[in-house]
Amino acid sequence: MRHVFDRSETIRSLVTSRALLDILPNGLQPVRCILFDKTPLSNWPAAWHQDLTIALKEKHDTPGYLNWSFKDGVSHVQPPIELLEKMVTVRIHLDDTPTENGALKAIEESHLKGQIPSDKIAKLTDDSDSTCSCAAGDILLMKPLILHASERSITPVHRRIIHIEYADLSTLADDLE
Repeated sequence: MRHVFDRSETIRSLVTSRALLDILPNGLQPVRCILFDKTPLSNWPAAWHQDLTIALKEKHDTPGYLNWSFKDGVSHVQPPIELLEKMVTVRIHLDDTPTENGALKAIEESHLKGQIPSDKIAKLTDDSDSTCSCAAGDILLMKPLILHASERSITPVHRRIIHIEYADLSTLADDLE
């Protein structure tokens, strides 16, 4: 579910709370919030990828901002790598997320390699990955540039995660919101 900020005052209060902002680098603000829920009827895998796009209020052709798209009523773009490098994603687990329930997998320190060309991803993921099993209530922080994936749930029950992206808006081009 996209647009979670607009749908829940409770979520909006949580993601802007001092308790949550205090664990993040200074100057970061929430810019997107999504609720993921893998269920027996909606049980998808996510292939290895980096999160390379950001959501924006509207499209303005701006140098360095590439591959514009429109998802669920919102403009998305691939910003300069410097903006992505400063972002942090917070994942709040509402349900237990063990390996058999589609836990996130990540390639450690892959975020330090910048944007990884798609033809190079397979080579990096052939090595060992780390599974991020989490219990309900756990918070996982990650960099959007880390290579990550998840499998279909083997024991499909709810796997709800509030996925919040935080960015340093001072790195955003002046004509974008």
